[in-house]
Order: sequence, then structure tokens, then C-alpha cells
Amino acid sequence: MKHNFEQRKQNRIDNAIEQSEKNTRLSVQQYNEADKIASFIPMGQPILIGHHSEKRHRRDLDRIHNLHGQSIKSTEKAAYYADKAKTIESNTAIFSDDPQALDKLRTKLKEYEDLQTYMKAVNKCIKKKDKEAFLKLPGSSEEKWIDLNTPDCCKQIGFPHYKLTNNGAEIRRLKARIKQLENVEKWESSESEHNGVTLRINVEANRVQLLFPGKPEEKIRSILKSHCFRWTPSEKAWQRHLNGSGIYAAKSALRDIANKTLPQKEEPAQGDVLPDSQD
Repeated sequence: MKHNFEQRKQNRIDNAIEQSEKNTRLSVQQYNEADKIASFIPMGQPILIGHHSEKRHRRDLDRIHNLHGQSIKSTEKAAYYADKAKTIESNTAIFSDDPQALDKLRTKLKEYEDLQTYMKAVNKCIKKKDKEAFLKLPGSSEEKWIDLNTPDCCKQIGFPHYKLTNNGAEIRRLKARIKQLENVEKWESSESEHNGVTLRINVEANRVQLLFPGKPEEKIRSILKSHCFRWTPSEKAWQRHLNGSGIYAAKSALRDIANKTLPQKEEPAQGDVLPDSQD
């Protein structure tokens, strides 16, 4: 079972909603504060040059202007976080740390494979002008036969070659993703020490993690970020997705931390899988 996937997703939604509500309240507060300051200035009152009230009047106008600007920015931030909450909630991407990721990917793969088989069968029927065989295919109809036999802008009939090519590429990508996750499922959680840094293979969280006894110095943080590690307060660890590239990056980061040098561009070792966290 994965590491509280649904709970972490809900936490992200709740946090976005909380930030939206917080910025909405702040916007109202800033607007009301500006309105309160403006209420002490008589309507249409000009700045009296040389009068003892000139400095206060100018200062109040500047504060009103700044508060209105801050209120607008807070409103925009509130809208951003509200939209972010909706996006997270409606996101149908398949994440590697979803406990149902493999099942979802296999279902998606079957859909693409079925589509590929269908498109090939349709093109075969059209090439042979075999309408009877076409109508026996699942989902086929008289209207589809007419539509697929109508030349497109390139004067081609049937499913164009690029659709089969693109669909085939997606099938290969999904198969590689499934194989990657199947390999991760075989791994076991482990920990090892490297010059005071703990390297943790956290299968349950689907993360490779680096733990320090305290807050690492700025140069070390830069090294971690250059290897795509992010600080996660809930785990109290620097982490990234658990896959071949993640393991490679962890070992490279530990080497660079030991040398206190920022990494040069390197290619992953042959056989390493490039990160692919969602679908």
C-alpha cells in the first residue's frame, strides 16, 4: 500500500482552499483599511500646499494607493489558490505513488491497444473496400464508413498514418512506465549512512530520500536542488520519485556533497529509467 496517497492529495486541496480563504480575508482587510483612511479626508479635499496637513495628506493618499494595490494582489492570489484546489481535485493524471497506479496504467494501455487494433482493422477494410467486414467491427456504423471513406485535406481515407504512429508511441511509453513501476514494486525499503547523510529507499512513499542531522548549509542545498531533490516538511527529508533516475541522482548528490562541488552535466548510466511521475 502506498504512502497515504489520497490523504496527501486531500491535504494539498485543503491547503489550497485555506490559502484562498486567507487571501480573500486579507484582501477585504486591506480594502477596509484603505477605506477607513479615506473616510477622514473630506470628499474632493485638495492637498493644501504649505499647510501643516500637507505631509499627512500625501502620506494618507500613498497608503490608500498601496493598500488598494495590495488588496488587488491578494484577490488575485485567492483566485489562483481556488483554481489550484479545483485543478488538484479534478486531476485525472496517474501518479506513481497512487496505490492503484499499476491497475490504472494497465487499463489505459488496454484502451490504447484496442484502439490500435481497431484502426488497423478499419484501414484494412477500407483498403479492400469490404464494407460488410467493417460493419462487424465493434463501434462501427454506416455513418462512420462514409466519414472514413471521405478524403481528408491530404486526400487520404481511413485513419491517417500519424494517428497509428502516435498511438503506437503512447503504447510503448505506457509499457515502459508499467515496467518501471513493476520494478519499483520489487524493491525493498532500506537505509544506509554516507558521511552523516542517510540515504533512505522509501518504497511505501515511492520516494528516494536524503536525511540530514540538521539543516544543510546553503551550498549543500544547492547541490540537492540541482539533482531535483525537494525539501518535504512532512517527511523531514529531501526527496524525489523512486525510480532508476532517482537512485542515480541520490548517489550523484552524495558524491557531490562529499566533494562540496556543484555537479557537471552528466548522462544517466545505461539502463537507468528517466523519471515519469504521472500520466
